[in-house]
Formats: sequence, C-alpha cells, structure tokens
Amino acid sequence: MSGMLAICQKELSTYFRSPIAYFVVAVFMVGTGYFFTYNIFLTGIATMAETFLNMGILLLLVIPAVSMRLFSGEYGAGTMELLLTLPLKPWQVVLGKYLGAVAILLLMTAATLIDLVPLYLFGSPETTTILSGYIGFVLLGMACLAVGQFFSALTQNQIVAALLTVSVLLGFWFVHNLQSFQTSYALRGLVRYLSFSLHFGAFIQGLVRSEAVMLYLVVCAIALILNASYLQWRR
Repeated sequence: MSGMLAICQKELSTYFRSPIAYFVVAVFMVGTGYFFTYNIFLTGIATMAETFLNMGILLLLVIPAVSMRLFSGEYGAGTMELLLTLPLKPWQVVLGKYLGAVAILLLMTAATLIDLVPLYLFGSPETTTILSGYIGFVLLGMACLAVGQFFSALTQNQIVAALLTVSVLLGFWFVHNLQSFQTSYALRGLVRYLSFSLHFGAFIQGLVRSEAVMLYLVVCAIALILNASYLQWRR
C-alpha cells in the first residue's frame, strides 16, 4: 500500500512540476465557465443540466491530456524499465498512477463548484439533482481516465495515446446512434447500454441508476486489469 501511495504522490508532483495540470484545469474551468454563463445568463435556463452535458463533452477532450503521459511519459524519459523493476506488483503501479490522475479529476470537479454560487444566489436549484450530476461526472471521468491510462501504456508516443483515447471515448459517447442500424433487439439493447452519454444524461436528470454506475465501474475495472496484465507481460 505504501508503494502504491508513493507512486500516486510521484504522479501528482510530476503533474504540478509541469504545465500540464495547470493547463488542463485552466482550460476546463474556462470552458465550463463559458458554458455556465451562456446557459444561465443568455438562455435563462436556471439549472445545471445543460452545463453538465457540456462539461461531459469537454471532459472527453481534456482527459486524454491528463492520461496520455501516465506511461508514455515514462517511455520518453527512459524510466519505464526502472518502474518495472521496482519491488511492486503491476497492479500497484497501475493503481498508484490511476489515483494520481483521479486526484486531478477531483481538482477539476471541485473547481466547477464556484459556478453554483450565482445559481443559489439568484435561483432555487434542486440540490439532489446537482449532486447526482456531479456523481455521474466523476464516474464518467474515472472511466475515461482508466481507458486513457491503458492506451498510454500501449504506446511510447503521448500524442498517439491521446488520439487513441479520444477516438475510443467518442465512440462510447455516440455508440447509441448505432441502434437504428441494428435489427436485433438484444444488439440494440447492448449498444444502448454501452452509451456513456445516455447514462450520463440520466445522472443529469437526477437518476442514479445502478446499471449506469456499474457500466462506468466495469469499464474502469476492465481497463485497469488490462493495463496491469500488459505491464506483467512486459516484465
């Protein structure tokens, strides 16, 4: 456990020694602030629903910038072999790096709480719905990070890792559009269940459904297990 926490602390210090964390958090805050201002003050929609939806799409684009260096950066710095020879199990290395990335995600999420100040000052939003939206946002981000970290382990090029991550995440987001091409009811149900956007939409509406929570957690588990298995194979 101490080794895993040491990896996590190393990742956090690496993020904040480089401009990556500051850039990602700043871009996300500016983007979220713009969408919030537009939705609240220009369209007059005094809810977080549209802002959450925009946050979800923006997340798909900024998460690869967080995850792309997790292992690809080790290849580039020539420290991957050293990392693999540490007296740690592969799953400890994977979880340590993952927790460091999740900490950045939570920081990004906490930064958006400032948008709630004018919402509560000038309106009467439903707190439970907002809480549900944030739960869905964090779960979506965790799933995206796990996928991104896996692709980061597969390639030495950070740009390639980011592009692969964006492609797969957009596929998960828009996969429900394939329903119209499926003649089988089972396949239509499967395609619908795999859609990140449909499940996130339920969270935005205040519905914390077990199948939605399970999808995000299962994606996390599969990606992290594949990541650890790949590191074990490299050893």
